[in-house]
This record gives sequence, C-alpha cells and structure tokens, in this order.
Amino acid sequence: MSLRSITMITLAVVAVGAQAAPLTTLPSSLPSIGGSGLENVLFNVATSADGLLSVALGAHAYKNDAYLANNGTDTFYAGSGVYLPDGLNRANWSFDFSYRLAPGCVGCSVLLRIDTDPSAATNFVDVNLTSAGYGLAGGDSWNLKMGFLSPIGFDPFSPSTTDFALVVRNGAGRDFVGTNITVSVPEPATLTLLGLGLAGLGFMRRKQA
Repeated sequence: MSLRSITMITLAVVAVGAQAAPLTTLPSSLPSIGGSGLENVLFNVATSADGLLSVALGAHAYKNDAYLANNGTDTFYAGSGVYLPDGLNRANWSFDFSYRLAPGCVGCSVLLRIDTDPSAATNFVDVNLTSAGYGLAGGDSWNLKMGFLSPIGFDPFSPSTTDFALVVRNGAGRDFVGTNITVSVPEPATLTLLGLGLAGLGFMRRKQA
C-alpha cells in the first residue's frame, strides 16, 4: 500500500455492534490477504442476505504465527512490543481484511474503520478502500506501525484495546453489511494467565473426547 492511502483517511466517531458469528478461515469466495503462511488466519465474516456482498476481518501474530488467541467470535488477544528480526519496527500483531462487492453495487464504497483510542472507548479513523485502489474486491494485511498509518499514533508497548470495522456503504450513505473485531493487548502477566487458561480448556476438551 502506497503512502497516498493516508489521504483517504477522515476522522469519525461511530458505534459498532459486535458480531456473533464464529471465527473461521477465509472463504474461497473472498480475496486472499497474501503472504505465505497466512492461510490459517481466523476471520469474522459477514455476508449480505442476497449473498452478493461479503466482508471479513481478522488478526494474526506478525511473522510469528497465523493464529492469535481469541474468544471464538470477535476478539483477539495479542502480545505487546515490536517484532525485531526484520528491522521494520512493526508491532507484534497485524490485522487483516478482505471483501467482495457485486458489480451491480453502483456507488458502493468499503470503509475500513480503525480505532485510535487505546482505551475501551472508540474513536474511528475511516479508510475508504475502494478509493484507495482496491476496487470491487480486495484483501490485505496491515500493521498499525506501517508508515502510512503513522497518524494513528499506535504505541505497541502499552496495553491497548483496538477496534476494527469493515462496512459496505451505498451512495446514499446506507450500510449494507459489516463486521468488526477487537484486538486486545493486555498487561504481560494478564496475557500469560489468559494463555494458560486457554491451554487448560483445550486440555479438558481433549480429555473429554
């Protein structure tokens, strides 16, 4: 993504409802997010009633693993800090998006909303993906420490709660379909306890099987 994308960003404060659908790998009907080893990234996928519009949001551990601990529906739990080996100063996690619009969706736009408030409150920056060159279909993996997202001012070392939303909007400003996720970066000790708890649940399930 080129730096021109930053010109597509406008500030907006909106409320986004949680999605109840279980996380799943990306359906073959949606564009891949690219990059080897990312086939198993989990997404919250939403499709319009007529099946013509689909959006998906996910997250993964940057260059470490396609999997992030999650609550099974809309929240991922990531580690803090930056990934040092590649020298790019990227956060230890990235978020992923994919969408497809029907050709007949005249005047439609796809908005990727990125939360700029690390607390539980939400203050969204809107990125118009269709204006940014993705067209009727697109998929990508971004990291909040990428240069063109620098105005967001994300601090990878602090505990944070970052919300993301992906919506399809028509020319009249009506949202057709949307999905959202949250990436939570807790205190290191909390993340360790969370990992132990999830591992314990997995062990109990295997024992009962």
